[in-house]
Amino acid sequence: MITKENILEKELKEVNRRMFNTSMKTVMLFIFLFVEVFIVGSFMIKSRIIENPMDKDKNYIAVIDLDQEITTKYIHSIMNKIEVNAKKDNVKEFLIIVNSPGGSPSASDELSEYLKYVNKNKKVTIYVESMAASGAYYIASAIKPLYANKNAIVGSIGVIMPHYNIGGLAKKLGIEEDYIAAGKFKKPVSLFKEIDSENKEYLIKNMVKPTYENFIASVAANRGLSIKKIKEFAEGTIYIANDPRIKGILIDKITNLYLVKQEIKDRYKDIHFKNITEVKNKGLFPLNAKVNFNLNDSTLLK
Repeated sequence: MITKENILEKELKEVNRRMFNTSMKTVMLFIFLFVEVFIVGSFMIKSRIIENPMDKDKNYIAVIDLDQEITTKYIHSIMNKIEVNAKKDNVKEFLIIVNSPGGSPSASDELSEYLKYVNKNKKVTIYVESMAASGAYYIASAIKPLYANKNAIVGSIGVIMPHYNIGGLAKKLGIEEDYIAAGKFKKPVSLFKEIDSENKEYLIKNMVKPTYENFIASVAANRGLSIKKIKEFAEGTIYIANDPRIKGILIDKITNLYLVKQEIKDRYKDIHFKNITEVKNKGLFPLNAKVNFNLNDSTLLK
């Protein structure tokens, strides 16, 4: 017989069952939230460690690999990285390692002048590892003393304007050049013919020679020498860095990268080196396939 007491007992059990289930769900939810917070917290801590490596807390030397042909785009990327790091209190100095054949005269001048500006506030050291030729030497000369590996190639102070004549090939292929220009010297260079004597004279007088003179004047000022003295080493000649003829002229000290770093370390109690430039394996320096105007030792690219 179903009595009133039985019904009440049954309802009470049902209420207790629902309350237990609700409590269990609450406990499980709490456990789930706790685990989730723990996991998220751990991830954030780990991310913070990744995003804040020791160099953000400790002093470091910003290392720059100047290892490509000198172009305006490349120099701007280098200057931007220097600017960002120069603002950091824990960046104590800059170490620039040069391995370049040169390139654009204006880009070379831009970086040369910028390094002198940076050096007023934070010390800049330049080490020539394998090559600082032409425009790259223009840059390297900005800072004294200039360090180099004894086997490094330096110098090649000069200006070159490459020209390629594909007229013979174009004739075989039935290709002819045609253009419209106003002004006698508007188009002094053509890939389809040799540069005549009049246009050569014009280019030398208005482009090549003035750039060459700017190059010599800048290097002379950077090295604290007379233009006359620099001209003795400015005929496009390349030198091995430990050549006694250029000691104190183009290079100040023959050493090794390890020793340069050790010298920098000795200035600080706790320091490490951080490369702030991307490492790219570009293989051999590419030849320009167009007519351009460079401080570039093309003889080293063949």
